[in-house]
Amino acid sequence: MDQIKIENIPVAPEHCVMGLGTTLIVAPHADDESLACGGVISLLRKYNQTVYILLLSDGTLSHPNSVEYPAEKLRNLRENELLTAARALDVPVENIIFCRYKDRQVPGLQNPHFDQALSNMNKIIEIIGPQSIFVPWRKDPHPDHIAAYELIDNAATNGAKIYEYAVWLNAIASAADFPSLNEIIPFKLDISSVLTKKQNAISAHQSQISDLITDDPEGFKLSPEMLAHFNQPYELFYISK
Repeated sequence: MDQIKIENIPVAPEHCVMGLGTTLIVAPHADDESLACGGVISLLRKYNQTVYILLLSDGTLSHPNSVEYPAEKLRNLRENELLTAARALDVPVENIIFCRYKDRQVPGLQNPHFDQALSNMNKIIEIIGPQSIFVPWRKDPHPDHIAAYELIDNAATNGAKIYEYAVWLNAIASAADFPSLNEIIPFKLDISSVLTKKQNAISAHQSQISDLITDDPEGFKLSPEMLAHFNQPYELFYISK
């Protein structure tokens, strides 16, 4: 397959987001929206486009052994971090939707609850009426990310344009997980004018980037390499051919 070389992709100017219209950002976990889409969200709001953020999972497996932050408290913490990140990106609180599926159990095609989750997704899309939807890359190597794509891929999106984003691709994917130019069109967006806002949004997720939770040695923490990967003056998305 013809693998994509990021350095060879032309960068689209920021005002391109004006063509996206009302946009739905589908985030499997609180922080995915900021890491992969913080720039495009901020630009959409800069150009007065409406943005909704749909958080699928409760995020409670990031620190499963914490006594100080049992599941419900951790869920509330991560949801509040998302609200703080959304404020940094100028997305109003009423445009944030929480699904609260169990972490690593977002219903994908093989899940017995997929049909109900798909019905819920269709209702949300019908109410919002997005013209553009951002969702994880279909092979982003995390079960919740793949499930998120499967929900959108099977949903009644009513002509909305789908943009796929990667979070874990460069960190843990196999060669077969990467998209090729045979199947997608890359969209590389200039976010340099709002990069500081994106980094402020990422910083809101202290439970994922710092030692805020100290009583779970096996707890999750984004690596410096991962954070550096998302500190670029562009964001990359994939559009199906």
